[in-house]
Amino acid sequence: MYKVLLVDDEVLIREAIRQNIHWEEMGFELIASCENGKQAMEVIEKTPPDLVLTDIYMPYVDGIGLARYIHEHCPDTRTIIISGYDEFEYAKQAVRYQVMEYILKPVTPAELTEVLEKARISLDEQRAKNETLKKLKGAYRSNRPILRSRFLNSLLRGDERAEELEEKMRELEISLPGSVFNTAIVEGDDLSPFVSRYPGVRDELALFSICNIAQELIEQKGLGVVFQNMDARTVAIFCAETKEALDAAMEEALSAVRSTIRELLLIETTVGAGEAVAQLSRLYQSYEKAKAALELKWLLGGNQMIRSDTSNRGRSAPLDVPHWAERVLQAVKAGKTEEIERIIREFAQEIREARINRNRAIIYMQNLLLTVVNAADLAEEQEDQIVKEEKELMNRLYTYEHLRDMATDVISICTGMSRLLNEQRDSYGKKQAMKALEYIDQNYMNSDVTLNSVCSYLAMSTSYFSTLFKTHTGETFIEALTKKRMEKAKSLLENTSKRAYEVAEEVGFSDPHYFSVSFKKATGKTPTEYAKESRNR
Repeated sequence: MYKVLLVDDEVLIREAIRQNIHWEEMGFELIASCENGKQAMEVIEKTPPDLVLTDIYMPYVDGIGLARYIHEHCPDTRTIIISGYDEFEYAKQAVRYQVMEYILKPVTPAELTEVLEKARISLDEQRAKNETLKKLKGAYRSNRPILRSRFLNSLLRGDERAEELEEKMRELEISLPGSVFNTAIVEGDDLSPFVSRYPGVRDELALFSICNIAQELIEQKGLGVVFQNMDARTVAIFCAETKEALDAAMEEALSAVRSTIRELLLIETTVGAGEAVAQLSRLYQSYEKAKAALELKWLLGGNQMIRSDTSNRGRSAPLDVPHWAERVLQAVKAGKTEEIERIIREFAQEIREARINRNRAIIYMQNLLLTVVNAADLAEEQEDQIVKEEKELMNRLYTYEHLRDMATDVISICTGMSRLLNEQRDSYGKKQAMKALEYIDQNYMNSDVTLNSVCSYLAMSTSYFSTLFKTHTGETFIEALTKKRMEKAKSLLENTSKRAYEVAEEVGFSDPHYFSVSFKKATGKTPTEYAKESRNR
């Protein structure tokens, strides 16, 4: 029987609900009726109910306040709100406190019965979960077959003598009948869904539960034995009379194991399957293949079965790291972040397709990054920053669960490097543009000043300088030079009695006529007209 508490400030409603619901037939016991949330809290403190039916608008403590109290103090108690208030704010708060139903008055006995039925089903599911957890914890606390586990681990290391196997297996009640044998390793990809489902539970229980499920589905069908190795990974040893039967049994059993673990524990798994051997004394060879297959999870991703022959499908030729580094470097220098990511992802895919083992793949990624950093030609301060990030990455390389995560980190460093190069170019460009403006200030009176002369002074190509100068000043070099000369010419015409040809010579024009044309274009007046107007003011 599930205990039910009824809370409503209207006595007629309380009585109507109490009398019109067949409580016991539905598996419920109505333990009390309260007229407000305050009374309900007192009852809950003494006798926590499984289900609370409550109104919202009540004196002292309303239904929302009661729902909050239940949510904070009795998380296993279900709450159903029966209210005459169809307001969004109430419903929103109800969701916040995990109220399972929000129904509006007036409610008929049939409607309430239907809601109670749903509540009972939910309570049944929770009880089943609690029972499952209780059983798992009990099984975990029970004595584990230590000697059995030690022997099987020793067998998979190749430490057991062939002539002693039969006797030891008989003593430990290990049955592996058949002519061919194979191994598989079952590994949980992420244990957090199970651990978070049951607060206080540690990873060890999740690992034990994986092994427990595999044991039930494999050992009870006589397909082999299951145990945990020294790393707490679940290992299955399969046996059969023929390789065909062995392969079929492994495929079916491991598929069932993975789906059951997903269903009961909410954990996705990856399986590394070994290679069949004809003698138990050679089982270690199968196990090494299974471990090699599981290592490919780092390359291929998890949530799948990886067979031992997968590791033999790669290419034998080494990767051309300098080629990839040059492509990345060009994208870094060009500031093309999308290109950087695409190239590094392609590089990771080539590692994946070549079935390169974890350690060598890490070396390839290290070499790629080192080559790009060394060739990037960063300023000293910026290089120090990137080198620091690079060193931190080198320390993280062996902690990555998947190649894609490592690639993401390398992409981040390379895009950061690209950004720093852009900033460096901007800073350099501004400095060169300022030098060019200073050159104009100091040499505008020289008629030999040209684009070529300033580029020679700055040791830059004319095309690069022209782009750089335009970017940082908004005008061409000739425009800036002419502007400076016109400003000086106006000053001379305003403040001296010099004639136009004399002014032209002083501001760098060897041809007085060309000066007059340029001056009129800039001011709208000839030098003579401008001087006359300025001196008569």
